[in-house]
Amino acid sequence: MGLEIVVKILERPEEFEEAVEVQKRAWGMDDYRDAAPAHLLRALSANGGLVLGAFVGDRMVGVSYGWVVSTGSDSFFYSHATGVSEGEKYRGVGFRLKLAQREWALSRGLRLAKWTFDPLQSLNSYFNLAKLGVIAREYYVNYYGEMRDSINVGLGSDRVKAEWYLDSRRVEERLASGRKAPSAEELEDMGAHVALRPGGGLHPSEPAIDPGAGVVLVGLPGSVSRVREESLEAAVRWRIATRKVYEFYMSRGYLLVDNVVGEDGYRYNVLWRASLDEVLSGSNPWD
Repeated sequence: MGLEIVVKILERPEEFEEAVEVQKRAWGMDDYRDAAPAHLLRALSANGGLVLGAFVGDRMVGVSYGWVVSTGSDSFFYSHATGVSEGEKYRGVGFRLKLAQREWALSRGLRLAKWTFDPLQSLNSYFNLAKLGVIAREYYVNYYGEMRDSINVGLGSDRVKAEWYLDSRRVEERLASGRKAPSAEELEDMGAHVALRPGGGLHPSEPAIDPGAGVVLVGLPGSVSRVREESLEAAVRWRIATRKVYEFYMSRGYLLVDNVVGEDGYRYNVLWRASLDEVLSGSNPWD
């Protein structure tokens, strides 16, 4: 039996206080200064933003918040953070929060949402790229500066900017169940270039750059957090190696479009030299 999750817009002061506690649990924050405070969430909710809470029974287990950005004729929803309490992750809570966010944005005529995510995090990359259908075109080194929570500490805050085209064919297909992507090995057999191999997980291979590749695979550790627990030096090597690959290809117009799994169980992010229109139409690198 699946988890019964109810997502709603937060409105009461005590709900915003509880949302702070969810943030602390989600990111392993030791310091309240790292969480968005209740008064800020309240102001955001009351002035054009959106603050969502996910509940299992009467327990809040997830939170998501953001705001509308208007730049002349271009408007989009900026989703700053979506987090799920430790112990409740990978049970569909984050997905339900994003679906509610998408519905809210579309009902207001918005067709695009943006946020940042760390492409070194393998399961987060899968969630964003493969499950939600976001794409990314920009890579930022140490975007937020040094962060102190248990997920980010010691690794810098490199990020890509997610672009979620809410009513595109790509997103509608990704949100539907049953999509099957080829394995990393199958893509390599089709001609994809492997720029980085997991190398057993603790240490990555040396980056291999092929400027002429049409499709590029970037191997990821199973969990960079576990790598860091064993060796911070190894985790930093992963950051530096992946940074080199992303900066090279994304600065040359490649789009980050997918996340696939290899036969060894490690995940690979997929870069594709394609136009945005081609990607949003539902085309895939293996078509």
